[in-house]
Amino acid sequence: MRLYTVHELSGVAVDSEGVEFVHEGFCWPAFFMALPWLVYKRLWLALFLYLVALVLFGVAVTWAGFTGLAALACSLALHFIFAAEANDIHRWTLTQRGYREIAVVSGRNLIEAERDFFRRWSGPSATPRDDTSFTVTATVPVTPGAVWPRRPASDPHGDDHGVLGLFPRAGG
Repeated sequence: MRLYTVHELSGVAVDSEGVEFVHEGFCWPAFFMALPWLVYKRLWLALFLYLVALVLFGVAVTWAGFTGLAALACSLALHFIFAAEANDIHRWTLTQRGYREIAVVSGRNLIEAERDFFRRWSGPSATPRDDTSFTVTATVPVTPGAVWPRRPASDPHGDDHGVLGLFPRAGG
């Protein structure tokens, strides 16, 4: 199962255009194609800092006298570190653009995670929240004919004892 954080833009319409899902974990596209990935995600500040880091890395490798395999190993290490943090950089950029994290969902792929989220989503938030508060939605597989169905607010037998368990009423 893959985890995704769900980010919502303040003032989004009901059609869910301002909702964005970000994968949690290592980003393989950022590892193999960092520059195109940054451009595709429109992470301009991260792109600028990445280019500066590449130039500084090239100067450091030349200054240290690395050749061949040592430079390649250092380059792969740099790309590995970037790919490990790429989705966090994407989340930070979304926060800077006015998005806020509203949920965490899981699924075998993005489509399943989106389906799970939108099935339970009650629509865009009416009032903006502060940056520190967000709703975490746990993903529980829903099976038809669940073993423990939800009980109505009041006990059908007239006994509202708040009993926990499988018995319909206290002493049953």
